[in-house]
Amino acid sequence: MGHIVKKILGDVDKDPNYENLTIEDNEDGKIHIHLKNIRMDLTRDDWKNLKQAIFEAHDKMKKYHNWSE
Repeated sequence: MGHIVKKILGDVDKDPNYENLTIEDNEDGKIHIHLKNIRMDLTRDDWKNLKQAIFEAHDKMKKYHNWSE
């Protein structure tokens, strides 16, 4: 586990067991996604692709379900 450069979501200091979704940018160039006993390591480029795909899916669901924010 590398040194955390940026806390993207959540805070390991307040949630050391990762009970809630936590996303961290680490000095080793990896993005760590934690949730309970699951940990996913992504490169920063893979993180950008995943993030973009999530936003695109969200936009499509908004249109399909006529959601407003």
